[in-house]
Amino acid sequence: MALTQVLVLQGVSPTTLEAADSLSFADGTFDNPITVDAYNDSTHIRSSVGVDDSAANTPVNNKYIAAGTADWGDGTEDIELATDAECALKISIGYDSNVTVTDITMFGYDGTTPATAQTEMTIQMAEQADTEWTAVGGSGTALSIADSDTPATSHDFYVLISAAPTTVGVKSANKMRFAFTYQ
Repeated sequence: MALTQVLVLQGVSPTTLEAADSLSFADGTFDNPITVDAYNDSTHIRSSVGVDDSAANTPVNNKYIAAGTADWGDGTEDIELATDAECALKISIGYDSNVTVTDITMFGYDGTTPATAQTEMTIQMAEQADTEWTAVGGSGTALSIADSDTPATSHDFYVLISAAPTTVGVKSANKMRFAFTYQ
């Protein structure tokens, strides 16, 4: 039996994040840097050859404003009001037979050691319907996502994500991890 995991940057047409792609945060235009300690005004999928795979899809962007607020294109709103479609990331877990998905976490890390926070950037995440962002940085400060206890062949999770550099320069070594148990 085969487990499938699909991460999608939502938009007018969703863009699937392929294995060699990366999530790219910008000041509003692909490849434009974000000011140090400011959060992203756009989110994109950068292909393995460095182009914006999500350019034609009008990708959703979630911008951290404060502990319980964000801007996803309508101005500042409470994050708990974000609909599934307004969350930048949709993560789908599928299996050939009915399973439950539990013990779900998501976090950023340095690209080498899951317990070590990402370098030179702050990443905020929130599950759809959360009332506050979680500053994630290594497995010890992961976003906890609600279990999907109803057995099914497909489970979807919706996450708001925002990033801010803490120093000048490209932050390409960092990675994200989505971990769970299925049975």
